[in-house]
Amino acid sequence: MRSKTPLALMEQVIMVLVFALAAALCLRAFVLSDSTSRACEEQDRAVMAAQTVAEAVKLTRGDYAEAERMAEAALENVDVVFSHSDHAETVPGAMQIIITPADSDIELLGLAEISARNEAGDEILSLTVAWQEVSGNE
Repeated sequence: MRSKTPLALMEQVIMVLVFALAAALCLRAFVLSDSTSRACEEQDRAVMAAQTVAEAVKLTRGDYAEAERMAEAALENVDVVFSHSDHAETVPGAMQIIITPADSDIELLGLAEISARNEAGDEILSLTVAWQEVSGNE
């Protein structure tokens, strides 16, 4: 009569391989969810910072220097930059919010483009902000 020990040993080896494969898949899923979570967190920070800058620009009615000062005082680890063109220099190590004036076809309507860049200089989001300008008669 033959022993069943080799069969039991083979079954245990197969079970260890199945569990190792399952652990590898779970680890890969956790790494993917972590990177997705970090990207979403960065995007949320960028949206909040861009919204803060947009509100400052609207409050100051296009006084970019004052809006930049107000926004930088309210935001931590975010560099707010006023730029006359779409190509502002990237500051490494900080999220950057760039305010670029835009031309409006409507009289007494001010426009600006606000874009957010991450630490690597990649654009995360861009939005347009508008405000009513004060005429000389008021």
